[in-house]
Amino acid sequence: MPEARALHVDSNLTNLSIKYRNEAMIWPLVMPVVKVNKRSDKFTKYNKADAYTLADDKIGPKSLPNEVDWGVSTDNYSVKDHALSDWVPQEDIDNSDNPVQPEVDTVEFLNLLMDIAQEKRVCDIFNTSSNFSQKTTLSGTSQWGQSADNPVANLLTAVEGCFIRANTLVFGADAWAVYRALPEVLDAVKGTIGTAPRGGLATTSEVASLLEVDRVIVGRGRYNTAKDGQTVSYSRLWGKHCWALYVDPNPGIKSITFGVTFCEMLRQVQRDFDQKRGIKGAHFFKSAWNSDEKIIAADVAYMIENAVP
Repeated sequence: MPEARALHVDSNLTNLSIKYRNEAMIWPLVMPVVKVNKRSDKFTKYNKADAYTLADDKIGPKSLPNEVDWGVSTDNYSVKDHALSDWVPQEDIDNSDNPVQPEVDTVEFLNLLMDIAQEKRVCDIFNTSSNFSQKTTLSGTSQWGQSADNPVANLLTAVEGCFIRANTLVFGADAWAVYRALPEVLDAVKGTIGTAPRGGLATTSEVASLLEVDRVIVGRGRYNTAKDGQTVSYSRLWGKHCWALYVDPNPGIKSITFGVTFCEMLRQVQRDFDQKRGIKGAHFFKSAWNSDEKIIAADVAYMIENAVP
């Protein structure tokens, strides 16, 4: 009887494959997409002070009412183009075995890299502390998990410190991992002060309820910081910070939100075929769009820089 290995020829399993996927991108949640018709243009900004003016509205029996006025200014956007592409030989398509799907896998890969690049652009805005006029920087014993930390008060200050009270909290993954396990936070969300042993971890919904915000979002994405040909090195995109923001999920006319992603052309995949390439020709895939990531109202945001060591 032949040995077992002589009776089987190795082939790819059709019900198992291993593929790393970058964790969910959060950039559309913090800087929502606004579709525009032109690559560059102006948009209207109503004067902030007008909406908060305490006007004298007293009037006498024969008097004319006091006159008030309001005004506007303009700001501008200008989108930049982004695209990635790849060729898929027809030979590869014909000879691939499940679960590999060269066309589908290529399109998914292009869009994944586009998302990572977009997440990095938005992260760069958030990780630049000079973009935030309202902020605090924690250091030494004041950082979360250290001897003189005050994590609940830090977030209360951030939420209330926004000119319009924040409805969204954003944590870098490293900051969230520490915050959700802090005794003070667990006491606050679990109601165990002095009565029962602490345990477990705080959830995003519990922290949102505690601070009366709509959402707690955790940025967990990573990227490879090494240049081509160098040893791979992975780093978190969102760092060790935390932000409180007012975000309108669907910004439009006469709305307010921290920032938006202007987009004249939404993400699309284009396909072409070149029969001159290879023996059977090759398919060309391109993922492309354009965008301008812009802060609209910096005063409705608050940054806690270096929240954790």
